[in-house]
Amino acid sequence: MVSSDPVLWRGCGGTCDNTTPLSGGSEVKQDGSSDPVVEGAVKGTKVKILDITALSKLRDEGHMSHYSRRGTPVVNDCLHWCLPGIPDTWNELLAAQI
Repeated sequence: MVSSDPVLWRGCGGTCDNTTPLSGGSEVKQDGSSDPVVEGAVKGTKVKILDITALSKLRDEGHMSHYSRRGTPVVNDCLHWCLPGIPDTWNELLAAQI
């Protein structure tokens, strides 16, 4: 499952133009999913959720944002992130779980 960036719906209208980390702290202190629907869907199953939403909120400036080639309209890319960066951390967490 690919979830969308946690800041897309934070009053920015999906413009993805963030350039600095969020000021929500430097440590993720949550257990389980930040999405109650996802949490409820896997409850009682052997499915384990690796919820990267809270972690991703701390490094929002790594989001790819908008891009375009000269002479083409600007496109907002809300699924991709800059490398190296936060996707490397997601991969390390996944590898540790495996």
